[in-house]
Amino acid sequence: MTVIPSSPPRAISHTMFEQPSKDYRANKIFRHMSREEIEALAPSIEQRSYGKGEMILQRRDQDGGVYLLLDGLLLANQYAKSGREVGYRRITPGGYFGEISAIDGLPRSANIVAIEDSRLARLPQSSVRRLFEDSPRFMRALLEDMAGLTRSLTDRLFELTAVSVACRVDIEILRLAAANSEDGQTGVIHPCPTHAELAALLGSQREPVTRELNRLASLEIVRQTGRTLHVLDLAALAAEIERIGGEV
Repeated sequence: MTVIPSSPPRAISHTMFEQPSKDYRANKIFRHMSREEIEALAPSIEQRSYGKGEMILQRRDQDGGVYLLLDGLLLANQYAKSGREVGYRRITPGGYFGEISAIDGLPRSANIVAIEDSRLARLPQSSVRRLFEDSPRFMRALLEDMAGLTRSLTDRLFELTAVSVACRVDIEILRLAAANSEDGQTGVIHPCPTHAELAALLGSQREPVTRELNRLASLEIVRQTGRTLHVLDLAALAAEIERIGGEV
């Protein structure tokens, strides 16, 4: 299983620079733009590859631009002085990051770490600024996504202060499984976050997360095989969340 470092990883200097390909076009930030607008960005986009565990950006970096995830899996996190990790969100292919610093010009607000080998495309700050001024369709997608992120963080803040760790685990598993459900009844999470990663995302420790996943397995609601977590009954998981004090 993927292991998230328990202390801040160091930036690795062997990042590879490659010629850009056209698969950046599928990123959700371009979803409202015309083909011509998207194609015009090709000369300014550069691809970068990172290995598992490599630090892509560090909090307070001055590096500008927006990064688009083509392949792999990333974690946005931060470390307290005590070494405790706080996870903010996972970033999956088709997602992006860096838009906040691109907007306000301030340093990065979180670390971005590759938790799998990952391939990204970087849209430089100069190109992002031109899109701010010239592309209402780009801005529409950006504003929609920032509204969605705000709602998500509001929900997480409420959960962190109002419901138990067990309930937070169940809610997160339901979110991930529902996003990967073909029939609305079952779901598959692959790769499943490690227990340490879930703990960082949920403001907890690994042991309570493990206990809750074991409890769900004993109820035959989930089954884990390697890095894949099968949610066998989404409705039963939702009912369990309601039973122990959460909201679906």
